[in-house]
Amino acid sequence: MRSDTSLVPSALIDAAELARMLAVSKPSIWRWKEAGKLPPAITLTSQCIRWRRSDVDAWLAGFPIVGSTDATREGQ
Repeated sequence: MRSDTSLVPSALIDAAELARMLAVSKPSIWRWKEAGKLPPAITLTSQCIRWRRSDVDAWLAGFPIVGSTDATREGQ
């Protein structure tokens, strides 16, 4: 039986995948990392840095949804 791994999110993601998720450039990822604006990264080697997908998902869940009616109601 073949398992379908495309349905399982990867445990660790690299800067390119994180940039795609956030719709920004890889240089932005590195700047944000240095500025402490991203979840903590895991350094596997000096040239291999990854982020836990679960950490990124939790971090993103903390941001308000742009255009949300809840956010609009708070301003009234």
